[in-house]
Amino acid sequence: DHNISLESMGVTVNAVAGALKAFFADLPDPLIPYSLHQELLETSKILDKTERLHELKEIVKKFHPVNYDVFKYVITHLNRVSQQYKTNFMTADNLSICFWPTLMRPDFENREFLSTTKIHQSVIETFIQQCQFFF
Repeated sequence: DHNISLESMGVTVNAVAGALKAFFADLPDPLIPYSLHQELLETSKILDKTERLHELKEIVKKFHPVNYDVFKYVITHLNRVSQQYKTNFMTADNLSICFWPTLMRPDFENREFLSTTKIHQSVIETFIQQCQFFF
């Protein structure tokens, strides 16, 4: 309901972001399916930016339709937030740092995974920056 004013209800931006992150943490599977994580890593190694973007778009098309719709909504919203970075200091880079673990739910116990955290974060940053291309 776009007529609800969270500000007038005394709900802070941090509370909303925390609730959103908690919602994704409680899902049985991450929004970005584990089955696509390796493919995202491989695609991020493509040096040609245009080719990389097209390959990422193909991966997004593999999402379950519900995951796709939610991902589109979240990424589009994060893009709008990033456009206000002069006021909120939340660039696409900052947002991707905050939200990539929420969207991908990594196994931080896995040493191999720890070496790829920056790559995963940069993939989410690309989705935020280029959301008009993906959706």
